Parts: sequence; structure tokens; C-alpha cells
Amino acid sequence: MADKLLIGVSTQGAIVAFWHGRRIVECQTFADDAGGRAGFKQHLAQFSNVPVHIMVDAVEEDYRFETLPHATGGDRADMVGRKLKQHYRNTPYMAASFLGRESGKRRDDRFLFAALTNPELIGDWLQEIVARELPVAGIHLLPTVSEALPDKLDVKATNLLLVAQHPNGLRLTFFRDRQFRLSRLTRGDSGRAENRVRYFAEEISNTRLYLHALRTMTLDEQLAVVLIDRGDELAEVATGVTRENPSLACERLGRKDLAARLGFAESLLDASPYVIYLHLLGLKEPQTNLAPANVTVGYRRYQARRSIYAGCGVLAAAAAVWTGVNFYQMMMLRGEAEDAARQASQLAAQYSEITRQFPQAPASAENLKKTVEIAQKLRDSLHTPQRMMTLVSRALEANPAVVIREFGWKYGATEIEAEGAGKRAAGAQPPGAPPPAETPSAQRRESALIEGEIRPFRGDFRSAIVAINGFAGRLSKEPEVAEARVVKLPLDVDPSLSLSGNTLDNPEQASGSAHFKLLVVLKPAT
Repeated sequence: MADKLLIGVSTQGAIVAFWHGRRIVECQTFADDAGGRAGFKQHLAQFSNVPVHIMVDAVEEDYRFETLPHATGGDRADMVGRKLKQHYRNTPYMAASFLGRESGKRRDDRFLFAALTNPELIGDWLQEIVARELPVAGIHLLPTVSEALPDKLDVKATNLLLVAQHPNGLRLTFFRDRQFRLSRLTRGDSGRAENRVRYFAEEISNTRLYLHALRTMTLDEQLAVVLIDRGDELAEVATGVTRENPSLACERLGRKDLAARLGFAESLLDASPYVIYLHLLGLKEPQTNLAPANVTVGYRRYQARRSIYAGCGVLAAAAAVWTGVNFYQMMMLRGEAEDAARQASQLAAQYSEITRQFPQAPASAENLKKTVEIAQKLRDSLHTPQRMMTLVSRALEANPAVVIREFGWKYGATEIEAEGAGKRAAGAQPPGAPPPAETPSAQRRESALIEGEIRPFRGDFRSAIVAINGFAGRLSKEPEVAEARVVKLPLDVDPSLSLSGNTLDNPEQASGSAHFKLLVVLKPAT
């Protein structure tokens, strides 16, 4: 918990407590005179950028419990603001706290309106705090601070009246169902040592009658009274109050009980009766804050600055964690790399040891490697005439009169040689051009020279030629065939040639057959 200054102000002076590590570590009092204010100013000079929480114990206080129509947001704020100005016109120190909603059909909102009706009481002290540029977090009335006291003291009672002896007088604070309802500060000497029992009993009875008049509780209801006895001086008072008011359950909490239940050193009780309430203020700030916006502007800047520092701290911590994670991962990867390198070295050593035990090879490892690579290339580049034969077989099924006598196949950059057709490269070259460079294997083609005849042949050359052209046309329609060309017919039908000779001189015609030659070239395989 952050450091803070807890300042209690009354008509007697001021008490300043320094809060550090969830407890009060230093406490000093200053009288309400010129010397006290000078000492107060000098004491504040040692603090810088420490938030200040102010508590006021004075008779000039006012509390009102009212119900307002249920509203939210800006409508509620406007309505509450108008109500505060209506009740308290002469003081800037006023506030309203929302207590809950009624149980009726309308479910109205319940509010506590509180104000310090004498602003001059804290004017001089507040001026010294502002001059030192200490951020003022809030200004609270002592009864609203004591609202946490029943829980801390572990007092279980429906109607509870806390009675404490203060320098200003006797402070009587009433709680119903552990919620603050009313507080009185009597004027004058709160001790009245000559008849202290009667004085306490009268003030308790007056408070009870006042509560009955306000219809807060009836006289028939049981009232539990707890005496806050920080000096162990009220044992006789507790006995006397119980004796004079049998309907009251009066309990006294001494120094040890107070220190044990509140959780601070017993020696702090000697400084001031306000130490109890300042301790509660340090633990938790009450909801009712009387400080106007112009007083708390420094504290809002302080909170914004702390939020920025906290955000930067979170980012720095996240960056540190991220860096640590990355560093850890880097070290893990580096260790894994070293392990892998060590294993590779061990495997290499084992491999060398094993290979030294091998018999002498007829060839070096490099030559064996090259031999395997060459064999792989030969295997990848191996071609068979299967594709060509498959296409020719399909064409023969459609032309049963065609009979194959010879089948020649070639895979290379040039076509297979055919009588009368000559050798032709895959790509035509102009006359006089230099021979083409070696064509890559992807541009080589398959070509076949088919020699066949027409059976049966009865001397009808026209029908034989039609059958041969049909066979060539069937092959040329295959998607994989680039060209199907008849290079020799049984009868030369070139119209440019002149007729001469004797048909009996042609041995093929004399034998009663029609021979032909067909060149088939396939497209390059993709």
C-alpha cells in the first residue's frame, strides 16, 4: 500500500500520522495557535508527492438521510447536486453517498447527505497543505470514518451506540444494522471527573431520546453501548451506566482490546484518541468525500501519474518476461544444436570405423557414385516402341486389309530413314544453314517406318491406294501423332510423270500384291 499522510483536524489543533506499510509509523500533534501552525508547516516540508487524507472532528457537522426518485447517470447527479445546494449553501465541503434502494414498489434511492458547516475550521490547515503542493485525496467527517469500527471491533448488535471521549467533548455515534445513522459531539468538558458516571449516563439517555424523536429507534428496543476506553479509565463508568440503565447492555473496550482488534501497537493510543480513526482511514477511505473538485485536482494528477508509472512497469515486466522466455528458448535451441553436432560427430566416427572394416572395393567410392548416377540417367531416358506399336495396332484394327511386313522404329533428333523420303530433322532447316546443335532429350521424337501390303489384292490399285490412305489417315487422327505420311505407294500416281514401260516388268504387280511404305512421327512426350 502506498505511503500517505493522515491528518485529523479539530478545534484543539491537528494530528499528523504517516502511513507506511499498512500501519501508522509516526504521529505528531500540533496545537491550534501560531506555534502549532508553524510546526505543522515545518513538519510537512519533509514530505513530497505524498497524498493527504483529512479527517475532521467538529460540532459543526450535519447529516441528512433522504429518499429520492430512482435515477441513473447524469439525471441522478443533477438531482443530487440540486439537493446538496438546497441543504448547504454556505459551505463547499459537502457530499452525498448512495446507500441503496427502498423495498417498496417505487424502489426509491436512499442517500446520506453530509457537510462540514464551518469551513473555516480547516481553512488554515488546508492552506498549508496546498502551499506545500501535496495532493489532497479527500476530506471526511469523523463519524463517516468510524463506520468501519463495528466490523473491526466485532460487535454484533442491531442497535449500537459507540461512546468515545475526545478533546472536544463526548462523541456518541449510533449504528443500526452496522450502518451509520447519527452522531453527536457534546460541547464543553467531556471529563467531568467529579461525576463522570452521571455525565456519561445523561448523554447516553439524551441520545436515546433523540433517536426516539427522530423515529430511528423506539425506547422499547434494546440498545448496546460500547465505551471506547483508550486510557483504561472508564471501568467505573461502564458499571455505573449499566446500574442506572438496566435496559442498556454496556460494554467497555480497553487499551489491549482496542489494539488487538484494530491491529496496531498499543503505544499509539497514547498519542491521541484520533489514532483509532486515522488507522481506519488509512485502511479504507470512506465513500463520503467532502472535498470539492478544485481541492482534489492535485490528487487526480497524482493518480494519473501513478497509473502511467504502473502501466510502464507492467510493460517493462512483460518485456523482461518475454526476453527471459526468448533467452531460455535460445539456450534450449543452442543446447539442441550442440547435441545434434555431437551426435553427428559420433555417427561420422562410427561410420569411419565401420568402413575401415569393409573389404577392398574394385573401384573407388567416387567412381561407384558416378556409375550409379549414369545408370539412373539411362533408366530415366529409356524409351521403347510400345507407344508407337499401340497406335499402329489400333489403326490395324480399323483396316483389316492392311498387313505389316516390316516395322522400323527410332527415337532421336531425326526421323527414321525411308527410301525416297530421306533423313529429315525434327525442326526444318533452311538450305545452307549450319547443322543444328545437339537437341536436348526433351525435344527428341519417336518415328517409325512401316512396310506393308494389301491382302487380298486382285489387281485393283485404286482400292488398294484408298485402303493405304485410310490407314495413314487413321493414324494421323491420333492425338499423339505429329505426322503420318505415305512414302511409297504400289503405283506411282504423280500426274507430272509420263507413262512408259510395261506393267509386266513390275515384279510386285506380277506377284499380285500391293506394297507400300508409311512414315509415322509422334509428338514429343510431355
